[in-house]
Amino acid sequence: MSWPSLVDIVDVTPRDGLQDEPSELSTAEKIALIKGLRQAGIRRVEATSFVSPKWIPQLRDAEQVLAGLSEPDNLIALIPNRRGFERALMTTVAEVGFVVSASPKHQHDNLNMTLSESLHQFRTIAELPNTRGLRLRGAISCAFGSPFTNERIDPAEVATIARSLVQYGACEVSLADTVGIGTPNFVTDVIKAVQDAIPDTPLAIHLHDRFGIGLGNVTAALLCGVNTFESALGGLGGCPYAPDAPGNLNTETLVGWLHHMGITTGIDLIALSEVRRTLLNQLAVNAHTKKGDTA
Repeated sequence: MSWPSLVDIVDVTPRDGLQDEPSELSTAEKIALIKGLRQAGIRRVEATSFVSPKWIPQLRDAEQVLAGLSEPDNLIALIPNRRGFERALMTTVAEVGFVVSASPKHQHDNLNMTLSESLHQFRTIAELPNTRGLRLRGAISCAFGSPFTNERIDPAEVATIARSLVQYGACEVSLADTVGIGTPNFVTDVIKAVQDAIPDTPLAIHLHDRFGIGLGNVTAALLCGVNTFESALGGLGGCPYAPDAPGNLNTETLVGWLHHMGITTGIDLIALSEVRRTLLNQLAVNAHTKKGDTA
């Protein structure tokens, strides 16, 4: 087996980790979280999402969070549509991830448009004047399995979506196991199909962890040559529009395992654990305060 010597971790706690939490962090707490992740050695952080506050109220302060960060390099924001891109352009965020879904029903429930409509929006976004060089990446939800039992995800279809995203301007594609039902053999099939379709475009793998199989899927992806993984502290997260979606693969678990394998991440695991401890304490305190306010 050939293992990479270096793996890049994209921590998605401030976005995916918080978007489905009943307890919210303040803007100042989110800013401190992102700074803490960076100080622990996380190079790339998915800081927020430019979505409608009506649907994801936990991320309604996206602009304020980014305004509180003096170093926007390597910060990512998720966008669902052109309006999200226009909001991102008004901030200092360095990179946006445009999200679509390989599941037709999840695509409709999560984005309120068809896949072809989403891809058309991404194409128009890529054609807009981008005077400050905002980096575009694509993200494919449900790439390794659908939350709906009557849907089957076809690796060839995922590859077709990835090819469209790259043709329209994506310089990286993230494949997400949104409901944590991918298995190492199917993860391998999807990755290989996508690599055949876009051989010159780097891939990232975004794993949710059901049945404790997340690290098995990391292994499968590593053996396919993927060296960028997305995860969240404490296994937080989940998609509010994917039934029974589990939390993300735990960043600490992932980093600790990679280090044990002799793979470098540049991350201080002790410092990362302290960031996680602070985060979980804040969520618990805020949940208690909210409960007290509504009692």
